[in-house]
Amino acid sequence: MGMKGQKTTSDYLPIEEFIRFLQGLHNDKLYSWEFYCRISFYTALRVSDVLTLKWSDLLNHKELMKVEQKTTKGRRIKLETGLTQEIAFFYQLLGSPDINQPFFLNPRTGKAYGKDYINRKLKYFRVKYRLNVGAFSTHSLRKTFARYYFESQDCSTEAMLTLKGLLNHADLSTTSRYIGLKQDKEDEAYYSAFHAVSLNGINN
Repeated sequence: MGMKGQKTTSDYLPIEEFIRFLQGLHNDKLYSWEFYCRISFYTALRVSDVLTLKWSDLLNHKELMKVEQKTTKGRRIKLETGLTQEIAFFYQLLGSPDINQPFFLNPRTGKAYGKDYINRKLKYFRVKYRLNVGAFSTHSLRKTFARYYFESQDCSTEAMLTLKGLLNHADLSTTSRYIGLKQDKEDEAYYSAFHAVSLNGINN
């Protein structure tokens, strides 16, 4: 487990695993955590920005305007009709809290959870739900969005360019690394090298 304040590594969840994770949270009635994960995925915002969102930012809006803390750049996020309905559903499910409160807060303190606590909880969920992911942290949700979008667009160059702009990356190589594409290619190289000289091949 990382020390408090230490930089945390993260991997993306395959979309099937992410859906299974959400279903597990829902079945266990961990609705607040489920909604946090959904919003983090839908918006692809960093955790520092997600934790500042209030119910009033989300309810009854067709779009979300957000100035990112890290880049100070503005983001306009379209809230699809289905998403606005989901937001209203979770708002009711969570007891219709004060709309001026953070949507994801610690009920004991009335304040937003801290990043370190969320990361510890996500590590616990990784084990509890036996998720097929290496390093699971808050940033994994943003990476899951990016990887899902890239694959849903047939891994096209246009999709990579869209993600580069959406994620505010300096270049395409950064985006490629971010979604795990560079690692995939390296893994393929090692796989190819092994099978070229494996004992199975020699024995045959």
